[in-house]
Amino acid sequence: MSPAEKRRKKIVELLKQSDRPIKGGDLSEMFDVSRQIIVKDISHLKTQDYPIHSTSKGYFFNDKPQGRPFKRVIMCEHDHTQIEKELTSIVENGAMIDNVSVEHPIYGTIQAELMIESIENIQSFVEDMAKYQGTMLAELTDLIHLHTISADSEKILDNAVRDLQQQGFIVDVQS
Repeated sequence: MSPAEKRRKKIVELLKQSDRPIKGGDLSEMFDVSRQIIVKDISHLKTQDYPIHSTSKGYFFNDKPQGRPFKRVIMCEHDHTQIEKELTSIVENGAMIDNVSVEHPIYGTIQAELMIESIENIQSFVEDMAKYQGTMLAELTDLIHLHTISADSEKILDNAVRDLQQQGFIVDVQS
């Protein structure tokens, strides 16, 4: 077995055993390889049908549906200065942000799993966006983006959507 195959096998074991996502930087330190090597390893493992998910919090192994039982897809619009306010509005209502996606005219749907469920998750996400000079997926589509949000009840989702509408984040499809 090659060193890369051994490393990938160990990555799968670590992800299966972990109860939380593992950041790529942490994996690169563990295996004394570059972050880019870890990205390639994860991509290779995904081609082998391993259910590895990539989120802003790191990689995790899970073949169960993500998020909470009640889900809703919402269409939002805002610039990068309002990310924290949008996400906070959702989380403070008790909902979780499962993902963000955009409908790109050439590539089709581009989606990133977020799994943000707390103020601490939001702060970490915003800090990482600043640290790595990240750009919003929505910048590819004139700031229009979709979120799948989930919660333990429809009422929680209704409240989150209502607050987002009041703040002007929900796109008015009547226009």
